[in-house]
Amino acid sequence: MSKYGFEINEQDTCLVAAFRGEISTSCYADFRHDYNEICRQFHLSDTKRVVLDLTQTRYFGSLFIGMVVKLSITIRQQQGGMALCGLSDQLKDLMQKLLLLERASDSANSLVHLPTRVEAIAKLNHG
Repeated sequence: MSKYGFEINEQDTCLVAAFRGEISTSCYADFRHDYNEICRQFHLSDTKRVVLDLTQTRYFGSLFIGMVVKLSITIRQQQGGMALCGLSDQLKDLMQKLLLLERASDSANSLVHLPTRVEAIAKLNHG
């Protein structure tokens, strides 16, 4: 897996933040900057929908999990929506065990995970 990387852009009325590499404490300064950039663009954008694309991420630690929780609360307070896409089976299982991702029972307070960016954007745009 390559070094940590981040890219953000607007796609189909959603703000898409794509991560790659490992999101760990070794990249804390870069990650913190990128988290702040997501928040800044969310508040400046007309869209209130955010997709976190983790297709190229195979590991993240508690730093990332805390950011996901904090960001999802911020977005919900603004009547927005957030979805994750591209989680590996292992990371998806971890997020479900932490009760952060929806399960088959569909919790209203859980995040949605979809396999692809296209599916995540469609879910946020059309419910």
